[in-house]
Amino acid sequence: MKISEITIKNYRNIEGTSFESEGTTIFIGENNSGKSNILRALSLPLYSEDNTISKHLTWDDINSKARNEYFKYLETHRDQIVEGSLLLDDFIKSIPVVSVEIHFTPETDELYYVKDIAFKITNNNIQYGLLYRFTVDMPSKLLEYVKEILSDSSVNISDVKRNLLPISLYTYSIVVPEKEVKVAYDVLRYFKYTMLPAERDGFSYDNSKIGYKSLVKLLESRYSNENLVHIEKQYQTFFDEVKKAGDVDSVLNWQDYSSIPGAKDFISSISILPNMPPLSTILNGVKLGYADESLSLQGLGYRNLILLLVLLNSWKEKQCDTVINVLIMEEPEAHLCINNIRLMCSFINALTKDNKSVQLIFSSHSTEFLNKHALESVVVLDAGEAYALSTELNDEERNYLSKNPNTDIYKLFLSHRCILVEGITEELFIKAYQASQSTLGDIDVLSFHKGFTKIIEIWQKTNSNCHKRLGIVRDYDNQPAAQANHEKYNSCQSILVTTTKNYTLEPEIVKTGSNYTLLQSKYGTQFGWTGLTQDQLSDKWRSQKAEVMLTISHDIANGSLVGLQMPAHIQAIFDFMAGKKDDN
Repeated sequence: MKISEITIKNYRNIEGTSFESEGTTIFIGENNSGKSNILRALSLPLYSEDNTISKHLTWDDINSKARNEYFKYLETHRDQIVEGSLLLDDFIKSIPVVSVEIHFTPETDELYYVKDIAFKITNNNIQYGLLYRFTVDMPSKLLEYVKEILSDSSVNISDVKRNLLPISLYTYSIVVPEKEVKVAYDVLRYFKYTMLPAERDGFSYDNSKIGYKSLVKLLESRYSNENLVHIEKQYQTFFDEVKKAGDVDSVLNWQDYSSIPGAKDFISSISILPNMPPLSTILNGVKLGYADESLSLQGLGYRNLILLLVLLNSWKEKQCDTVINVLIMEEPEAHLCINNIRLMCSFINALTKDNKSVQLIFSSHSTEFLNKHALESVVVLDAGEAYALSTELNDEERNYLSKNPNTDIYKLFLSHRCILVEGITEELFIKAYQASQSTLGDIDVLSFHKGFTKIIEIWQKTNSNCHKRLGIVRDYDNQPAAQANHEKYNSCQSILVTTTKNYTLEPEIVKTGSNYTLLQSKYGTQFGWTGLTQDQLSDKWRSQKAEVMLTISHDIANGSLVGLQMPAHIQAIFDFMAGKKDDN
C-alpha cells in the first residue's frame, strides 16, 4: 500500500497545496520553503507509537494568512457580531481550519484493512483516505466569546488576537474524508509513521535521547524466551559473586549481641535477594561506541550516521503489524561526508526495496539522494507550495531532464539567479567574468546543448516565486525562427532570452567595442592572430576554441585582461540578473 495523494491546508506556512505521490517521495527546496512543515503535516493523520509529534496543534501552527483573514472578517463584521445579527453559518466559514488529507492505493490483498476508510468511487475505482482536521469544536461558543470581547468599543482587534481565536476551543479529529466518520483506533493502528527529525545532533551525549530508546527496543527484539531464561540464570550467578565479594550477609549480624529470646533465629532468616531489573533497564546501561571508544568522542557526522542506522534498524523490526508504515526523514545527509551519504543512500534503498508496506518520504539538499531516472518521485517546494514532477511534467519532459548529462536539478529549480548557456566555451567565458565581479557570485551557470524551450517551460511550472530569475544565452546559428521561438518567453518578467547577432559567440566578442584591438595586442603572437581582420580572427578562434577560451577566461578571472567588454547579449543577461529588464 502507498500514499497516492496529499492535500494540506492552513498548516504553518502552507496555505494550501495538493500533490500526488509515487511511492518514495523526495522533497527539495530552499531553506524555509516548507519541507519540514510538509513532513510534519503528513504525520498528523497517521498513527505513531512514539507520539513524536503532538496532534493537538498550537496557535502558531495555524497558517498566519488564514488567521489574518479571520481577524479581517471580525473587523469588517464587528457591528453585526456585537448586535448579534451575524449568522452562525457565515461566522463558521471564517474560522481557520487546519486539514491534512491523504489518499491510499492498496494492493488487492490489503482491501480488508481499508474497507472502513473508503469514501467514494471515481472512474470505477474506490477511493480510500484519512482526513486530519484541527478546528473549533463549538463555533457558537467562540462567537459568543468574540462578541463579549468586541462589545468593548475600546478594544483593538490587533491587540487581542489570541483571545479572539483561543486555541483552547480547538480540537482535532481523524475522520474518513467526505463521510465525517471518525476513524477507530483499531483501524488507525494499521497506518503508522516513523519520524526521524533533523534535530538529532546531540543524541549521543544523553542516554534519554531517542537514539538510545530505539537502541534498547532494537536489542530487546533480539531476545527469545530461551535467551531470557539464560540471562536470569547468569544474573543469579553474578549476584552471588556480588554477595560473596562484599560479605553482605554479615551486615545484619547484630542478633549475636542481642539478649532477646529468639532474636538470633529471626534475624538470621533475613537474607539479601537479587532484585533482577526488567530487560529494558539492564539494556539502558548499554552505551553506543565506535572502535572501542564512546560515541560522544566521535565526530558529528559519525554520530548522525550511527544514529540513523540504529533508528532504521529499530524501525525495520516493527513492520509486521501494519499495512503501511511511512518512514519520514528530514535531511538524512546532515553532517555526512560524501562517502557516508552514499552509504546511507545504499542502506535506505536496501531497507525499502521490495517491501510493499514501506513508503519512504524525506527531504534533502543532496543530489546523491536524487535519482535522475526516477524524477517522478521529486516534489519541489517553493514558499509553501508543492510541485510534484510526476504531475507537473509529462513523461517526455522528465525523460528530457534525465537524459541531459549536465542537468543539475537543484540549481535549475532552486537557484535564485540562473543562467543557461549552450556549451563549455560560453560557460567558461561567463563564469570567468562572473569571478571577476564581486556582485555576481550567487549566479549559477549551467551548460545545455539544445532544447532551451523545454527547460524554460519546466522551470515555469515549478517556479511561482517572482523574485527568481532565469537567463538564457544563445547563439544565432542563422536560425531566425528558433530565435523568435525562444525569445517569445521574454514576455515573462522572470525570464530573459538573448541571442548573438553574429553566428556564434566568438565573433560577437571580437566585434564588441575595442575588443578586437585588445585581443590582437595581447594574444596576436601567442595564437597567430597578428594582422588578421575581425572576421579572420573570429574564424581562427573558432578553430582553436577550447585552448583560446580557456586562456582568455583565465586572464579575465585573474584580472590580467583589463578592458575587455562583454557582448551586448551577455551584458543584458547580467543586467537582468541585477534586477533590470528592457521591456523593448
